[in-house]
Amino acid sequence: MNAAVEQMAALYGEPRRERVEHLRVPPQDVTAEQNVLGALMLDNLALARIALDEADFYRRDHALIFRAICDLDAAAKPYDSVTLGDWFESQGLAEHVAGGSYLIELASQTGSAANVAAYAEIVRSKAVLRRVIEVGSQLVSEGFDARREPAEAILDRAIRELMALSKSDQKCEFTLQQAAKMAWEDAEQANRSNGALRGVPTGYERMDARLGGFHSGDLIFIGARPSMGKTALMVNLALNAAAAGHAIGMISGEQSAMQVGQRSISATSRVPAERMRNGQFEDEDWPMLSAAMRKLVDRKVRIYDRSAPTLEELCRVARRWRQDHGMAVLFVDYLQRIRVPKADNRIEEVSEVARGLKTLARDLEIPVVALAQVKAEVDKRTGDKRPNLGDIANSDEATREADMIVFLYRDEVYHEDTPDRGIAELNVEKYRHGPTGRFRLAFRNETMVFADLHSGPDL
Repeated sequence: MNAAVEQMAALYGEPRRERVEHLRVPPQDVTAEQNVLGALMLDNLALARIALDEADFYRRDHALIFRAICDLDAAAKPYDSVTLGDWFESQGLAEHVAGGSYLIELASQTGSAANVAAYAEIVRSKAVLRRVIEVGSQLVSEGFDARREPAEAILDRAIRELMALSKSDQKCEFTLQQAAKMAWEDAEQANRSNGALRGVPTGYERMDARLGGFHSGDLIFIGARPSMGKTALMVNLALNAAAAGHAIGMISGEQSAMQVGQRSISATSRVPAERMRNGQFEDEDWPMLSAAMRKLVDRKVRIYDRSAPTLEELCRVARRWRQDHGMAVLFVDYLQRIRVPKADNRIEEVSEVARGLKTLARDLEIPVVALAQVKAEVDKRTGDKRPNLGDIANSDEATREADMIVFLYRDEVYHEDTPDRGIAELNVEKYRHGPTGRFRLAFRNETMVFADLHSGPDL
């Protein structure tokens, strides 16, 4: 032991001894790997019943054999000990399978292909454990050498890689028969629910009846011109979902956390928001404010208050909330406030955000509801100023990526003498899972509350 190592050992109280330790073998199951490869040689159709990659095999020769099997399968050629032997010979790799004798041994030692899926699952689970170790080791190494990049970036990358491992372990390929069976089981579950809402509720009776709430994996955009009440609607939707017991996340790129708090108290207490700002309360306001506070403290809502956060930052926070708090729906205020520093122009930036939000919704298996600005050209139109699908600012990609696009419109913003004063419209212009339509809600401007409108039909 050299002097430097002796000094470190003395410093940390380790006994003076040779640091020669038994190397730990990474997780692996060679027998399972052999049974998978032997089964594939016996029954070429068995390849369709497993979901493995070359990198899932621990032994190098096994990985090469699996690569050969996949190459022959892609060329619509059979693979047995003879054809695989020819492949290794043609690639100059025959020494890896003992000139072909190892292939014969694999095929002869495997009784049948009946249990290939079970063996493949073992191989896959060991591969995942090895990758977990790799990510952990890399995290330790980067932690000791954190001068190159911020600690948050190192942590974010590790979380992404670990979550990717959990996703990659799930089956991604299905037959139509399997897909139809899953759809049938989902329909049966819907029938057993006796009409109960299966998605995250909007809190508005007619919308929930028609749309079924917000569903996992969906990206929903709510677009409007300024002063229509987009943020107020988002707060209302978040409070409604929280009141139903769901954990809520809010990325507030425009309003501060305190402003969101003011809107929440006003909407819940029905005390005008103006009094929350100027302090000119009336005596009867305080009991209502106290009752509202008691309700709000029990609601599971988390707010990320950061002006113009990056997409990477947003995703990092959302993953943490999903993991630590069971977040059921994420609200984002708003699409065009999220930054992608490496984007070359504004349109590319907003497009990247739209794609990132859709990916996030699928990866976290939650609905993501994002507000979106509408082009100023809408205000210049003569006649009907209701936005449509082409009006989301800076991005056609948002229209393509969204599962649902809703536009908020209040006629009184443009026409003071409108007969629809105090009425808001939610116009569903795109909905991948069902019909579009127009829903009318009451809007109480003094408290920024949207409520069911029980008079007059929806359109």
